[in-house]
Amino acid sequence: MDIQIDVTGIKIETERLLLRAFEWPDLDDFFAYASVPGVGEMAGWPHHETIETSGRILHGFIEKKEVLAVYHKGDKKVIGSLGIHERETLADEDERYKGLKTREIGYVLAKDYWGQGLMPEAVKAVIKYGFNTLGLDAFTCSHFIENSQSRRVIEKCGFTYVKDGEFYSKPFDRNIADKKYILLHPKKTDNPLASYYASEDEEGRLALRHGQVEFLTTIRFIERYLTPNAKIIEIGAGTGRYSRAIADMGYEVDAVELFSKNIDRFKAKLKPSQTINIIQGNALDLSAFADGSFDITLLLGPLYHLYTESDKRQAISEALRVTKSGGVVFAAYCISDGSLLLSGFMRKSYDIGEYINRGMIDPLTFDTFSEPEDIFEMVRKDDIDRLMSGFPVERLHYVGTDMFTNYMRDAINAMSEDEFALYLRYHFAICHRQDMVGISHHTLDVFKKRR
Repeated sequence: MDIQIDVTGIKIETERLLLRAFEWPDLDDFFAYASVPGVGEMAGWPHHETIETSGRILHGFIEKKEVLAVYHKGDKKVIGSLGIHERETLADEDERYKGLKTREIGYVLAKDYWGQGLMPEAVKAVIKYGFNTLGLDAFTCSHFIENSQSRRVIEKCGFTYVKDGEFYSKPFDRNIADKKYILLHPKKTDNPLASYYASEDEEGRLALRHGQVEFLTTIRFIERYLTPNAKIIEIGAGTGRYSRAIADMGYEVDAVELFSKNIDRFKAKLKPSQTINIIQGNALDLSAFADGSFDITLLLGPLYHLYTESDKRQAISEALRVTKSGGVVFAAYCISDGSLLLSGFMRKSYDIGEYINRGMIDPLTFDTFSEPEDIFEMVRKDDIDRLMSGFPVERLHYVGTDMFTNYMRDAINAMSEDEFALYLRYHFAICHRQDMVGISHHTLDVFKKRR
């Protein structure tokens, strides 16, 4: 099933890139990377010998309106292309995908920028835009057998291998063996959350400088309550970034994670010096652990993905049950206003007006309403206060773990070590201020279980 797409006017911003329609002033940049031997050949076309050749191709990009320029914000130039092509795809060939609104992704990146994670960054942004704004059901993609770089991009973006095939290259006038993949919209999969974490690099997000702010803030507050020989559990441990950091301080950690793929990644990163007991389990059922077992309980992910009041209360109840009297629980949340402002109004990753029409955003209060296929549950502090009412707890801190950071990612990622240290001092000074914390994308609710 077809869907009409015109990239004119589309602008998708990521950490390092701006994806937009090609323009004639891009010709010199286009020729600069398209004329390098080995770049075009990886995508099925010969490198450009003359700028006139690049001009003809650029004219086609502008006329067909289905190819985005990959513009590097830091270097202020176009370094590649990313097409959202109307072609015969797996959805046309395979009965399993008949009737899906599908487009094929194709991409080229300047050789000097290979190996920096730029193309996965661009592809993930286009996928998100395609699903959330354009209404696509699936993307297909392929790579030539010998093109290992493209294969790694496809794998990082969560595509599923379907079959081997062939691609006819008109410039070379021959068929080239390739491998074909598909990525379904979460609404078209049995488990949207599993599909998300199969492709999402949460470890990488927290490793980037702007992601370090959230990580360092959370660790800073955890450290306040670490005592000698404290027993610690992390529920929804993901790939273990927090568990491993705490184990490096000399503590034994029990880690519970829902998805086997995350557990595999977790185990692959373990060091012999780290004592971490990893089990597969669910935040809603911690029956593997006795009442009052832990001094510190970390619930840093599950509440991002629980959509009903009963499930949220069950997760909190289980976390409190396994926590000792007087023990401390850390619960993390995604805050809706940060997403509305940055992803909605500023980056236009989704259309707020359309979400209002679909009943996902209240037109008066701008409260948000999530379903499992949306992946993330967005809340406000009022929602958290309501959730926690009735539990036998004393709130110790309510903290914005990233505050203004996500609004100024580029500036933070470009800071020198001294500048970043100064920014962290500022952030730590304001992250608990209740008159400012509502602007944060992520918050941390820290509370003590009453004796």
